[in-house]
Amino acid sequence: MILMKNTYFFIFILFLLSSCSTDESIDVTYSNDYGKGTYFISENSISFIAKGENEIKSNIFEYVNQMNLSNNKSSLIYGQNIFIIGNELSVLDINTFELLGTVSGFSNAQKCAVVTKNRVFVTDKDESLVKEIDLNTFEIISEIETGVNTSPSFIINKFDKSFVLNSGSDINKDSTLVTITYKDDLIPLAEFSGNLIIGDNPNSALTSGNVKILCKGVYDNNNSSLNTESSFYNIYPNDLSINFSESLTGIYNAQNLVENFSGTKFYFTAEGGVYIINELATNINLFISINSNLLKINSEKYVVNDSTDAYSNMLYMNDLDNLGKVYKYNINLSVFVDTISLNSPVVDISFKN
Repeated sequence: MILMKNTYFFIFILFLLSSCSTDESIDVTYSNDYGKGTYFISENSISFIAKGENEIKSNIFEYVNQMNLSNNKSSLIYGQNIFIIGNELSVLDINTFELLGTVSGFSNAQKCAVVTKNRVFVTDKDESLVKEIDLNTFEIISEIETGVNTSPSFIINKFDKSFVLNSGSDINKDSTLVTITYKDDLIPLAEFSGNLIIGDNPNSALTSGNVKILCKGVYDNNNSSLNTESSFYNIYPNDLSINFSESLTGIYNAQNLVENFSGTKFYFTAEGGVYIINELATNINLFISINSNLLKINSEKYVVNDSTDAYSNMLYMNDLDNLGKVYKYNINLSVFVDTISLNSPVVDISFKN
């Protein structure tokens, strides 16, 4: 009798063990804690301030996904996703910050642009390629050459084309803009379609109206005799011809072109601080004397008095002399309205309004 009881007990234990060892998927619930607000991308972390709030939530990617990103360089918010460029391309849900997928296979990825048919182009500076990613499979499906040693960095879309800026490197300068056509009506494409010689080392662009391009020039902090002035180009997007161009007299190392929301004024960083220029790039003035290499702009509401609110363009800039500091400047009021202190230097800022 005792032997029979022990046998039943042994069988019961085996049943429990076999049940526990069965592979079963565990559903993880992600909360909609993010979404609208400002995202601060640092090299190894991401911080967030919700729209209308002041609290900084640090290391949100690590908190949600229990892992780290590394070597972050840039970000792009598109629809309900945020794309982070680092050693890999990481695609996240903007509302939950859940990691949806990653793509590897880059030597030195820089920027990305989302195109039709659930694809994204990523510039790979060290390989002088633009790599096409299928977001359904998270795989590289094609590579588009931009020229030998051209070091493509910036990419932006207009109409049916992506405009790629070959920004040069510490060793070689470049002066070319290339285009990649990504659709013909409803047909997905990824074809090199044109190039244009512009100023030395183009690095940032805008596509409201014509394509506006800022060229850094040659800048060597250790040997100023090699330096060339920055320049500004206005390009017709259809036939890739130059509408006008201006040398930015006395301006060196110009980067990070942004515009106000009426498209009447442009801002950029350069040696000496943040500068402002008009639509024709003929009137250039030092705007803010802060040593910065990151500049973003966003339209935000602010309080005028107890009963009135208004909207203004807000400039966000980092401070290279105080690493981890980001300043917020209200253009309507001509005053700094916030200092945001982060744990590490910021490499990019993205907004979800």
